[in-house]
Amino acid sequence: MTSRAPQSAFGARRAGIFSAVPLVVLFALGIFARPLPARTLIEEALEAGVLDAETAALYQVYSVRDLSALPEEFRQLSDHPYCATPVLTAARQAGLQLSREGRQRLAKALARPDLERKTLSPSGRFQIHFTLEGRNGVDAADLSGNGIPDYIDVVAAVLDSTWDLQVGQLGYRPPPADRGLGVGDEYDVYIVQLGDKRVYGYAYPEDNSGFSTYSYMELDNDYADPAYAATQGLDALRVAIAHEFFHAIHFAYYKGNDSSWWREASSTWMEEVAYPEIDDYLQYVPYFLGKPARSLDGGGSFTADYHIYGAAIFVHFLDQRYGRELVRIIWEEIGENRSAALVHFEQAVSGFVFDSPNFRTGNLGKVVSEFAVWNYFTGSRYREGFYNEGEKYAPHPPSEEIDVTVPYATRGDSGRVDHLGSAYIRLEPKLLPGGVRLEVELKRGRWIRRLVLVSADSVEVREMPLNKVELAAWDEYQEIVLILVQTDLEGRSYEYQVAAEYDPELGDYKRPLAFKLRQSYPNPFRPQVHDHVVMPFDLSVASENTRLSIFAADGSLVRRFEMGVKIARHYDDLLWDGLNGEGKRVGSGMYYYVLEADGLRAAKTLGLLR
Repeated sequence: MTSRAPQSAFGARRAGIFSAVPLVVLFALGIFARPLPARTLIEEALEAGVLDAETAALYQVYSVRDLSALPEEFRQLSDHPYCATPVLTAARQAGLQLSREGRQRLAKALARPDLERKTLSPSGRFQIHFTLEGRNGVDAADLSGNGIPDYIDVVAAVLDSTWDLQVGQLGYRPPPADRGLGVGDEYDVYIVQLGDKRVYGYAYPEDNSGFSTYSYMELDNDYADPAYAATQGLDALRVAIAHEFFHAIHFAYYKGNDSSWWREASSTWMEEVAYPEIDDYLQYVPYFLGKPARSLDGGGSFTADYHIYGAAIFVHFLDQRYGRELVRIIWEEIGENRSAALVHFEQAVSGFVFDSPNFRTGNLGKVVSEFAVWNYFTGSRYREGFYNEGEKYAPHPPSEEIDVTVPYATRGDSGRVDHLGSAYIRLEPKLLPGGVRLEVELKRGRWIRRLVLVSADSVEVREMPLNKVELAAWDEYQEIVLILVQTDLEGRSYEYQVAAEYDPELGDYKRPLAFKLRQSYPNPFRPQVHDHVVMPFDLSVASENTRLSIFAADGSLVRRFEMGVKIARHYDDLLWDGLNGEGKRVGSGMYYYVLEADGLRAAKTLGLLR
């Protein structure tokens, strides 16, 4: 078998690189959490031993809260604005392992802002803190004349409507009260300058005891900074509140950092639930679709990795395929088990999707394998029946192309994927007769193999239960896609190999020997007796441009059927109902019909009697 070289394994760590920092701190900072590295300058310095763990945690907080306190050599702006919740929760988790002095420094950096003004939202559920002065100041314009800046009025209204949606309509738990840390038990929201750090906002969990916690939220004071290029102004405010308040709800279920990817994926999805017309989440989708081999739950906690935000399309898939309630059920399962391990996603899926009260290994893999099929039909490959906005998801996932146009020559591909990752192998029949043989070798772990057969007007998805399959008459399809999905719940670099062989004789039909237009039937055609007349024909080779025209005896065109691409077959499905191109009945007489196919031409006559 000839084959392309396997993709290189994900980078191995250098020996001794972590010796300068406690392992537990590195885990807390999320260093080991990513299948593919996506390092900030601070992380790189920590790994190299340039920074100690305490300083690195403090610098991560400065990067989203106070750039002026961060040494210039570590200042690094992200490509897109982002939610800073993962950064701060990772730093908070790291702080639990630091010295007393380190914890005190970190607590000071994470302290709530001190803003002199405050107002309650109309519902009384939110206490909004703001200022009119300095870099954090909001526009003082007050067209309503109620003594509150108009921007704060909008903040209050959006917060209340967000509570009504997420708690009232969707049935999620409300955020826990903070025991008066702000003013009272209302949820505290602080309006500050975040645009210079390219941060949309964040919700910060404060209680270090137990598995759930109260929190507070910070939002930008105008969302007018050029950093908010994709979405600005009040639209940015709206999606930021939908996103960050959902984090406040998450912390009511579970605050552990192992849920970071799911927090961000589901909060980014919630933006679209609340404001489907804004589409801010689209800026992150390419970071997920572009790396299908990465784990579903892969992605870092810091700004250099947007995979966890792009994973929102998995939540869109769950919502659109199985129902919105499943997202809440997953959070309930996580909260009940005090863990965001994928086994709890498996449990939620087993009960909701497969109606099985007992845990069944493999059900999450079945869901993810269908998710992989949906992901293929995005961007320029979009088809109805998959994502509602799939045409906006660009680019679509990359696929490996295997050229199997040479008869009996085996071609192949190989690669590696992480757990719950996928690989796409694409074959294009190019109208060649015959069929193809496929063989898949999977080195270890559990997999699901799906064959997707794509024609001009349909998509057929088949399971491939065995490692070998034959596809006869493959020229019926525009493309054949083999999707390999690794269904283990942990692990990396699972290997696969695929071999394909084209066989021009592998068909379930007899290929016509010649181009031929055959006699119509019935002949003569009596429309008052017969619904239609059949005009059969044979193509011995495929035709890119195929059409049949019907002419009257005087040579005038009566009707034309543009058939486009036709493969080599016998056809008896071309029907005429006795109407012309304007839908009017034609009279009795002799007619002749002409078949044209890529330069070939044949003609026959038929009679019509009324």
